[in-house]
Amino acid sequence: MRLGSGTYKVNPYSLILLKNGNLVVTAGVFEELAWNSRTGGIHYSYIGTPGTNMNIIMFLINGRTFQIEWLDYLGPTSATSDDANIAPIAEMSNGDIIVYTYVNGTEQGTPISGKANADAYVVARFDQKGNRIWNTYLDLPMNSFVAEKIALVADTNDLIHLFFTHSAIGANTPDSLGFQEFPTAKVATNGTTAGQQEIGWAILNSNGTASSQTYLPSISSSEISTSTLGPNNNILIGGSALDNFNGFPGHPLPNYSRMMFANLSIQNHVIQNVTYLGNTDTTFNIGEISSIVKGNDGYFASGNAAGSFGNPFHQYQYFSTGNLRNHVFLKFDWNGNLIWNQFVGSTTSNVLEFFPKITYISFFDEFRGNILSPIDGTRFTGLDALSYGNGINELQDVTFRIRSGDGRYQSVYYETNVPVTPPNPSVLVDFNVQYLNVCNGRIAKLKKYLNYPAEEGFMEVSTIPGIEEP
Repeated sequence: MRLGSGTYKVNPYSLILLKNGNLVVTAGVFEELAWNSRTGGIHYSYIGTPGTNMNIIMFLINGRTFQIEWLDYLGPTSATSDDANIAPIAEMSNGDIIVYTYVNGTEQGTPISGKANADAYVVARFDQKGNRIWNTYLDLPMNSFVAEKIALVADTNDLIHLFFTHSAIGANTPDSLGFQEFPTAKVATNGTTAGQQEIGWAILNSNGTASSQTYLPSISSSEISTSTLGPNNNILIGGSALDNFNGFPGHPLPNYSRMMFANLSIQNHVIQNVTYLGNTDTTFNIGEISSIVKGNDGYFASGNAAGSFGNPFHQYQYFSTGNLRNHVFLKFDWNGNLIWNQFVGSTTSNVLEFFPKITYISFFDEFRGNILSPIDGTRFTGLDALSYGNGINELQDVTFRIRSGDGRYQSVYYETNVPVTPPNPSVLVDFNVQYLNVCNGRIAKLKKYLNYPAEEGFMEVSTIPGIEEP
């Protein structure tokens, strides 16, 4: 299934599998989309100038027919990032869908809380027929947040947990206001330096009304990228940190970006423990966890980092110039403690800024990752004995099968993405934005296609039988 004319840019974002087998997708589009022989959304339509203004959309795909049941527009946005975490979605206990994103322009419908600022976050609840149960807007002062650094969790009691990244406007200005529609934050930010970023955590009731909020203050900047619900009335969040969270030491090198994985208590609305990952070498200043999925006995995660750490079987691949980056696969226990980590990189080329896409297949107790190969057409180094496939040229589509227990790579499969070299403007380049197990190894993929080297293109949701997966 493809969406978009190919004339404008499109940014696919989130893809989730609902309990009944249906799929829900969010994306950012620069035009009114045609779907099921119609245009416009079931409640609202595209606003702005095609090619200039991006709108956030959400749509539901029937898991049996693979047809779009409905599509709606949440409004235009000034945050035109291609960061996949900019419009997260979650399922409630009765199958309703929550979406959380950043919009500007006129508010929609009769919200619980209206928009105080031109730019605001919106949270909306839909049922699976596309009826909008409620929506509400949440405001922070302009320039006091990072629009795309957000995350969303719906817990077993249908409380809605909203995470955001606050940015201090001035020096020595701790913030206790948070979202102005909420009660004052239980704990304020540190806000000790101009531009310092700290994570906020707000909780909505299932009816969309504000419950409570707090900050997770840190000595220097921290950012959230992803989150998931744990099994013990807890939430796990991933991202990056430049220093320790207050009361949680262990950062390996203050003032340098390192991976962060934190275990939060829902009941107490506080941090329970934090794992920081990285080394003490000042040469390296990249570290972020971008995705988390649950397995049978812990959490799997992925991200990018510079410099080796932990005790990997698949060692960090050093490249002497440029970004000094490797992709990283990780596993944590239910309390957020690291079990293993493995690297993917190259000694001959820069690794792309894209983050690995991951999924877990319970039927095989197998963790899988999907990445684009280095742009110079070479393969990742140190993995020749495990590599197969006939992929050629740059930006090959690479699939990793990873043993759950210890993280050993079982296979690394390369498929051609760019059939001619050098690429020319007529070549379609695609890459996976989301990678999701939907049934015993059958993978649903949310892909972005670009007419290389331009940014125009379309998006696609696809799936093939598990036996045909690499």
